[in-house]
Amino acid sequence: MPVARRVTSDRLVGRIGELAALRSAITAAGEGSSALVVVAGDAGIGKSRLIAEVVTEARAANFVVAVGGCVQLGEVSVAYAPLVQALRDLRAHLGDQEFIDLAGQGWNEIGALLGTRSGSASDSSGFLFENLLGLLTRLGQRDPVLLVLEDLHWADASTRDWIAFLGRNLPDAAVAVVLSYRSDELHRRHPLRPVIADLERDPLVERILLGGLARGDLARMLADICDEPPTAEVVDELYTRTEGNPFYVEEMIAAGAIHGGLPDSLANVILARVERLSSDAQGLLHNAAVLGMDVDDVQLGLITQRPAGTVSAALREAVFHQILVLDGDSCRFRHALIREALYDDLLPGEREDLHRVAALALEAGTRRDERSRWAQIAYHWYAATDAPRAFGASVRAGLEAEKVSALADAAEHFERALRLRGQVPDADAAAGMSRAELLLHAADAVQASSSTNRAIALAQAALDELRDAPPEQRSLVLERIGRSNWTQRHGPEAVAAYEESVAILEGRPPSREQAFALSALGQSMMVRQQYRDAEAVLTRAITIARTVGAPDVEGHALCSMGTALVALGGVQDGLAAVRQAHRLSTEFGTADEVCRAYVNEASSLLISGEYAEAVRVGAEGIRYAAKVGRPRHSESIAGNALAALICAGRWAEADRMRAAMPNSTAGPYLELRWLPLPLQRGDYDEARRLIQQCLDETKASGDVQFRAQALMRAGELAAAGQRLDDARQLFDDALQIAERTDDQFYRARALSFAMTVEAERSVFTPGSAQAAADRLADRLRAFTADVVARGTWLPEPHAWLATAEAEHDRVFGRDTGGAWATVVTAWEQVGQPFQIAEARYRQADALLREHGDRTVAATTARESLRIAEALGAVPLAEKIRQLARRGRLDLTTCQPTEPANPLAHFHLTPREVDVLRLLAEGQTNRQIGEALFISEKTASVHVTNVLRKLGVPSRLEAAAIAQRVEL
Repeated sequence: MPVARRVTSDRLVGRIGELAALRSAITAAGEGSSALVVVAGDAGIGKSRLIAEVVTEARAANFVVAVGGCVQLGEVSVAYAPLVQALRDLRAHLGDQEFIDLAGQGWNEIGALLGTRSGSASDSSGFLFENLLGLLTRLGQRDPVLLVLEDLHWADASTRDWIAFLGRNLPDAAVAVVLSYRSDELHRRHPLRPVIADLERDPLVERILLGGLARGDLARMLADICDEPPTAEVVDELYTRTEGNPFYVEEMIAAGAIHGGLPDSLANVILARVERLSSDAQGLLHNAAVLGMDVDDVQLGLITQRPAGTVSAALREAVFHQILVLDGDSCRFRHALIREALYDDLLPGEREDLHRVAALALEAGTRRDERSRWAQIAYHWYAATDAPRAFGASVRAGLEAEKVSALADAAEHFERALRLRGQVPDADAAAGMSRAELLLHAADAVQASSSTNRAIALAQAALDELRDAPPEQRSLVLERIGRSNWTQRHGPEAVAAYEESVAILEGRPPSREQAFALSALGQSMMVRQQYRDAEAVLTRAITIARTVGAPDVEGHALCSMGTALVALGGVQDGLAAVRQAHRLSTEFGTADEVCRAYVNEASSLLISGEYAEAVRVGAEGIRYAAKVGRPRHSESIAGNALAALICAGRWAEADRMRAAMPNSTAGPYLELRWLPLPLQRGDYDEARRLIQQCLDETKASGDVQFRAQALMRAGELAAAGQRLDDARQLFDDALQIAERTDDQFYRARALSFAMTVEAERSVFTPGSAQAAADRLADRLRAFTADVVARGTWLPEPHAWLATAEAEHDRVFGRDTGGAWATVVTAWEQVGQPFQIAEARYRQADALLREHGDRTVAATTARESLRIAEALGAVPLAEKIRQLARRGRLDLTTCQPTEPANPLAHFHLTPREVDVLRLLAEGQTNRQIGEALFISEKTASVHVTNVLRKLGVPSRLEAAAIAQRVEL
């Protein structure tokens, strides 16, 4: 049997390719480019050994190296544990003053994270991620940086959020990031799995999956650690039984567990090694296992009541036998499996006693930052089964986590406190708050950090506790219940809660709570497309907010008011209100309210047809939401920006934006706005999957933007597959929802698509299709009258109206090329290339059916095909080719090169070109508005923009330019 002269090899054995990949990342950082590498593998496979090799090489190359590892504390993790450890490395390397200087304006948040500054629950802590990124960037400008974060399978939710943020925002600076995790720990629902999946979607992220050593490498490793070279039989047996896992091999060699002597579990192998140590060392190691991976000799002495000399001697013995390894000025377990085996070997009573002593020692000490200290105190009291003390410590740990916006961790602490509360006498005094307050803390933390119904149950329980509280206090809880229900798409329940929150304050003196309840109700009306009712409620909310001096509530109400006004056609007034809301929220509100302003402004610009501006605002909002750690808001903002890119025909940019979005929490808001792209491209498998997901997720929703839109997307897919009866029903279901609202944006599209379905059905069942089309035409006329009575046409709905009228004529076979040319013009004014190509295809088809000018038909079809092919709209391109074959149109004829656009260098939008054309005709702002179906104020804004871009002071000079270029 081979005898080990050491536990590990002095050199890294094998791993040639993996080491080369890591060295490549280091080289890239040394040359000024960022790199991110993810190292995965089973426990004991050699991740830390591989990374340690690169860390040594990086230090030799004068890199600034920071290493942090995650901490396992039962069911609750320590927020930001690996970041704190890495930052302390940096601070030790740089010195206090240089570290603070590099932290810059972010020192408040970073210092609070390190426990060197008092943290606060202010909203500014949401900028922690951006400040950490700024620190890394500035440090990379000074020296190349290697940041290593290990054992991410134990990462807390806040650390996972930071990793996701870093993956999407790592700057092109001299920074290399190496992440590691145990792949065997990542079960299907492990919270790290979606984070890793999102990282790996980025082609610039290098992934290293470590497997067992090859047999030859295993033999070389054994030769390094054994006194005598092992026989081929020993190598074969170890290779077969361990599958080349280096740690398993090392432990079995060290324990002499070969040739049938292998214990039933690796834990027994590890314990067999520990049993070779003195009784003092064995006892102290079992005690140390209670404290975690890092072995604090002072704390160990406190919990064991052993003299310092005895502790030091035992630790030296454990280091000598490589159960522990030195790590700077302290030591730690060589591998987490060693600590786990020792911990599990303790008797239950022993564990509880040790946890109790550890908790007391931590309570007496001040060597750790408050967040980490209280998280560990709570863990130890809970493991010690001391419910009263675990309860109080869990509440305190939750409050400390709130201070740095580690809300997922805060939720875990508060939830544990709630579970323990029934076992605690005088729990209110122990917590420093009532049960209702604790429930609300938990509800807010859960609401902000997860997508479950749990926040609803917590807030409802708080409301039950407050049955005798003042109406103002109950109103705020009802608003929380409404918000949580709406987030979970429980529409009726949300509305009921909002209405009750307002009702219980009727007749009460004006108050901040009353203004907020009205604002929340108005917001719910706005998102349900009850725009007129919302306008009245929100006007009242704004008045009260101004009366009682609540500018943040005023901003909340204005954000909803502006969106409602835009949806009714009052674009200019509405956008002004949303932008004022943005200013108020930035100055007086929260990061959530600022994010909401970005969502609503991007949405308003989208439905106004201002696609370029919607994309710009959306991109800015996505950056802000990422900076303040609000991924759910980021998805909503991105949904509107994606829709604008798709409408504008900027599909490649939409692809890039969608690829940059995490997939972990993507919900129907984002996916419903993304779906036109796979539908128009013909990616029907993806569309089918996403549509079914959206239909499932919106079952409980009866609103337009979720349920009706999901039904419409399903109708489009059914129509594409010629399932026309299904499509007919789906569009009718969507229309029934939309017709109960003030919406024109989705309703116009649904009417137009429904009419298109009847036009397709008319080929097979003309009588039935014509009768259905006439009924749709009646609904179309009622819709038109409704819009005219309530507001002004928005650009896209007006184009859908023109399309629906042409499709109605197609049902009866009386559509003409001229009618479809009008539709083309309508879509050109909106600026949607796909719809322009679709209308041109219909125009060419109508020209052929009416035996019109074949040259015009061929030219029209060619232009339609050019757009479709440029976009990648495969189904439309194929329809055009089929039309050309059927009508014997030549689609290959070369067209003369279009003359250069003499206005190109002015960068006018298509809408601004239309305005300039009308200016040249001497039209007033009112006449321009009437011609383009926009308000006079919006026309005035366009005129101002045209004059600015042309660089002229007057309408007369602008008209002169238009005449010179023969506009």
